[in-house]
Amino acid sequence: MKALLYILPILMIACGVQPPEIIGDLPPLAKQIECLPKETAMISAHRGTSRGTGYAENSIESLKALISKGYLMSEIDVARLKDNTHILYHDGVWEDGSTGKGVVAATTWERAETYLLKDTQGRYTSSTIPKLTDYLEVAAGKTYLEIDFKSSANYGYIIDQIRKYGMAKHVILISYNKGQAKKLSKLAPEMMLSISTRRSSDAMGYKKGQAAAWVGNAVTDKALISRLKKAKIPVLGKVGNQWNESSALAADILVTDYALQHRPITGLTRSNAKRYQKCLNN
Repeated sequence: MKALLYILPILMIACGVQPPEIIGDLPPLAKQIECLPKETAMISAHRGTSRGTGYAENSIESLKALISKGYLMSEIDVARLKDNTHILYHDGVWEDGSTGKGVVAATTWERAETYLLKDTQGRYTSSTIPKLTDYLEVAAGKTYLEIDFKSSANYGYIIDQIRKYGMAKHVILISYNKGQAKKLSKLAPEMMLSISTRRSSDAMGYKKGQAAAWVGNAVTDKALISRLKKAKIPVLGKVGNQWNESSALAADILVTDYALQHRPITGLTRSNAKRYQKCLNN
C-alpha cells in the first residue's frame, strides 16, 4: 500500500511544514528511525489512544483517528480469551474498561464481542472489543505498532498474524525481562524488540538492528543515552503531556498517554523536515 501517500502529507501539515514531493510505501521501522532528525522523536500512543478524548483504549476507532491525524505509532495490548481468540484489551478484568464483568481470560469471544468499551474519561462508547486480526487489518501499511503481550497471550500465534498481515518490519515486540526477550528473539528474529534497559549492556548481544532500548524516564541519563547512541541502538522513552526538547533529543520514540497533545513527530520543523524527507526518499 502507498501508505505514506496520505500519512506524510497530514503529518507534515500537522507539524507546520510542507509535505514531501515524493512519497513511497510505509518504510520499515528501522528506516524510519534512521531518518528521524536527531532532535526529533516519533510519538507512540500508549494503549492506542490519548487521554482526555472520547476514544477508548485499544480500539479500532482510536486507531483510525490517530492515523487520520498523521500519528505513526501506537502501543497496544494483546490478550487471549478462553476460546483462544486474541483481542486487544489491557486489564485482566472487564469492569474498569468496558460493560463486561469478570475475568478476561475466562470469557469467550461470543460474550466478549457484546461488550462496549469506555473512553479515557470513563464514559461508555459505541466501540466494541477488537480482535487482533481486525486491528492488524486496519493498521497494516498505515502505521507502526508496539505489541505488549498480556500474560494470557500466545506469542507464536501473535507473531504469525503479524507476518500474515505483512507487518514484521513495522512492529516492536515488548519484553520486560531477559527470558521474555530471548524467547521473542528466537520466535521473531526479523522483528524489532523493546528491551528493558537500565545499563547499555542490557540491550547488547542481539542480532544487528533487532534491539531497541526501553529507558522510560531515564531519557535524562545522558551517559546511558550516549552509550546506546554510540552502539546505534534505538532509544524508546516516556513523556507526559508537555513537549520536552531534551527527551526528543535523547529518544527516537516517545511513548505517551497524551499523544494528541504532541505533534506526531515532536521536534520536527520546516528545516529538519527536508532532511527527513530526503532520507525517506532514498
